[in-house]
Amino acid sequence: MPEPDSNQMYRAFALVIRLPSGPADHTLAGMDDFDELLDLPRPKWEHHEIAILGGSHEDELTIAGGYMTVAELAAVRFFEQPDDGLPIPILYLYRHSIELTLKWLIKVVARCALRDGYQGNENLGAERVAERLRSTHNIKKLADCLNRYLQHLTSIGPENKIDPEIFQSLRWLDSEDETGEAYRYAVIGREASRARPVQENIEFYEQANKLHRLAHLLQDGYASHLSEYEQFQLDTGGY
Repeated sequence: MPEPDSNQMYRAFALVIRLPSGPADHTLAGMDDFDELLDLPRPKWEHHEIAILGGSHEDELTIAGGYMTVAELAAVRFFEQPDDGLPIPILYLYRHSIELTLKWLIKVVARCALRDGYQGNENLGAERVAERLRSTHNIKKLADCLNRYLQHLTSIGPENKIDPEIFQSLRWLDSEDETGEAYRYAVIGREASRARPVQENIEFYEQANKLHRLAHLLQDGYASHLSEYEQFQLDTGGY
């Protein structure tokens, strides 16, 4: 049996709730207007309706930047017009942006270390690194991994590591959402435990701003610097 299209579903919904679209015997009148109310505002310019997806330039950092931008837009919207349904999705968007950025950084640092001539015991091959990253969403594990890999970049100075203040912020984020589920679901784990069993008031601006700063520092600081270093390696002969 074919599934009903969206217009059929909207009209069925309207009939059930008896939308005030006119006299009772003309319930379907104005349904086109009702459909328009469900639509997003159409862009002023036709070419703004088009989005470009995929291709060789799309990677974790690209998508992480998108999550960060959406989080920022939603956070500004919340501070202008508070809506308690928004904070958890906002925190999730920032967290996911940070997770993806860390994973991108780890991949880049591994490639750069190999070009620098790293021959240590740790396997920094692309397949092994990708396998390691697929197995975790834990921010602390990712931060520890990045710190460890950074120490292999001997060509840009000794004792390379994440700034202590940034590392502390990453540890805090990990304590708030260790598995990537607490900001994603209301109920988590095999035992179906509530992620937030007790209602509480939080300093949402402080939390959101902390993640906002962290996401930008990773994207605009670490990612930019390492991108330039990798490009320098490629321009000067690589391995």
